[in-house]
Amino acid sequence: MKTYIYIFALLMLFTSCDDWLDIKPKGKIIPQKVEDYRLLMDQARSRGESVGVVESFGGDLYLSDDVVITDDRFESKFSESTRKAYTFADHIYLEEQEDPDWSTIYNQIYMCNIVIAEVKTSTGNEDEKNQLYAEAIVHRAYAYLNLVNLYGKHYDPSTAATDLGVPLLLEPSIEGSLERSNVKEVYDLILSDLDEVYADLPDVQGQSYRPSKASASALLARTYLLMGDFNKAFSNADASLSYYDFMYNYNELPKNAWYANMVDLPDNYENKEQILWKEPQNSYQLIYPSQQLKDLYDMDNDLRFAGMFETEWFPPYADKIFLQEYLVGRTCGLSVPEMLLIRAECNARNGNVGDAMSDVNLIRQNRIKTEAYTELTATDAADALQKVKQERRRELAFKGARWFDIKRYNVYDDANISIDHSVVGESHILSPGDNKWALPIARKYILKNPEIEQNPR
Repeated sequence: MKTYIYIFALLMLFTSCDDWLDIKPKGKIIPQKVEDYRLLMDQARSRGESVGVVESFGGDLYLSDDVVITDDRFESKFSESTRKAYTFADHIYLEEQEDPDWSTIYNQIYMCNIVIAEVKTSTGNEDEKNQLYAEAIVHRAYAYLNLVNLYGKHYDPSTAATDLGVPLLLEPSIEGSLERSNVKEVYDLILSDLDEVYADLPDVQGQSYRPSKASASALLARTYLLMGDFNKAFSNADASLSYYDFMYNYNELPKNAWYANMVDLPDNYENKEQILWKEPQNSYQLIYPSQQLKDLYDMDNDLRFAGMFETEWFPPYADKIFLQEYLVGRTCGLSVPEMLLIRAECNARNGNVGDAMSDVNLIRQNRIKTEAYTELTATDAADALQKVKQERRRELAFKGARWFDIKRYNVYDDANISIDHSVVGESHILSPGDNKWALPIARKYILKNPEIEQNPR
């Protein structure tokens, strides 16, 4: 017996009647030409019940050690779901509530599946059809990589074939089973899909929401990094940078008109460092950086610190907030700095200390005040890896990296990183090996689809 897939409330962009009626509904667009599917894949922003191709995950924000919520703000400034996430509660959402990450990403997967299933039988240029098919595959692969890392254990080659992953929906159907695939199956799909379509993508694209060889290589680099395959992560990061390697020099950017110390970065959709533009679904959040994160920056000379953080403008006027969130927003997509950092990390792990520090210093040259810049050096591979990790944390703060990084460091490096979110007199510590590194699946979905197995708490 078929079970309804109660993942998201999606009004289909393209609606048709039941096949047996064979009647086109009035007032709806039925995709028939390749141009129709281009319109669908070029929908960057949310429209109606469709989230578009840019909106992505953001539920990691209050999980990591990059944020802090103080006692006096805990109840007054943050929602119940945020408080539950921050304190690693067994469940984050009430039984009737949606999980915005889950619903957003599966909404996007559904849209991609429409294109994957239909575009090659549409009328129009064959090369354009193949490119649109490839773009949809890349967006879907990006979506599944985030889902499996949010709701599954981190990839471990010794257990990935049995660890719970996420449901793999590969057709634009609203009925079927939602049994969870294992972690290995999800990663295998991502890798095989990207390999299948790579040749049909252009080297680069003029719009950062359109996938290209540069972004497919970047996605492969991130995927292999999360898998602990550092040789393949290196080669794909290097390939991505061979296609596209633009970086801003923060010394050359104008200052913000309202905040004298802040670098005036372009809005996310205009930011040319992005290889594949993605933004969290929970934009415009109140973000207080942890002291541990702030201490990593040279507060006087690192233009990222001056550019990201500003003293709060409301009582108690006592701390820094992540002001970039309100000015240009956060990103969680693929970028040139991330590829440099992946290449640097892989070089450090392989003992290529000079090459690792060269990429770290390339980033720093574009972020540190010119008059204060000095090259970083490393005494050996272990020291280089530590410096790469610190630079990665500085550069990718609040861009969807830290939660996944802690998970992989604990698996591959025995880093033994715990997260302490103790607040209002109660202890909330997430230790290595805890089941709560895999987020709970919202109970609403399990009530409607009992075949979804909940993550152990």
